[in-house]
Amino acid sequence: MTRTLEDTVLETTGNPKNANLRDAADKASFVHRATDENSHGDYTYIADPSINGDANAIVLVTPRTDRGNARDGTYDHNIGVWYEGVNENKWAIFNQDRAAILGRATFEVIVPPASQSFVHYAEPDNTIRNSTYLDNPLTNGEPNAVLSVTQDWNPGGGRGVYNDHPIGVVYEEDVQQWAIYNRDGALIPNGAAFNVAVIDN
Repeated sequence: MTRTLEDTVLETTGNPKNANLRDAADKASFVHRATDENSHGDYTYIADPSINGDANAIVLVTPRTDRGNARDGTYDHNIGVWYEGVNENKWAIFNQDRAAILGRATFEVIVPPASQSFVHYAEPDNTIRNSTYLDNPLTNGEPNAVLSVTQDWNPGGGRGVYNDHPIGVVYEEDVQQWAIYNRDGALIPNGAAFNVAVIDN
């Protein structure tokens, strides 16, 4: 049996769909608003003591539904996070299509506990077409887990990989693993990375 649980992912487009993640966010949960001062082109810097200077932080983001984001209450870009360690030593939210971040766009930012989160990399041995399979004790054999995922351009800093596609999560019963997949069917590029937070059933 295969179950699709798109409502458990912190979507890279659209509205927040996983309020339950706040229950696990012991470390930090806050709202970030893009302004002229904190935004440059396709990204907006996040300034928070819980993640400033920490290239290995697990950062989850989702657009908030409010008047600052879009005409119809949705955000029209696939987003991700990246770490800029050369000058700013800060995390940033960016548009995967490299379109400019609109001023006053707002995002929910969650930094989950390390014990409930990890980074997943798409590699040839765990990726089939538009799906990449998670192999982690938090998710293996756990069909009732609740996963929240944000694309991470460059975990730890350095060069990164774009994946300008909306993502979802699904539990594959036959292999007893969760997979992250591109909902539009596009291939997941080698090296694409994802921040994952897990809540037990």
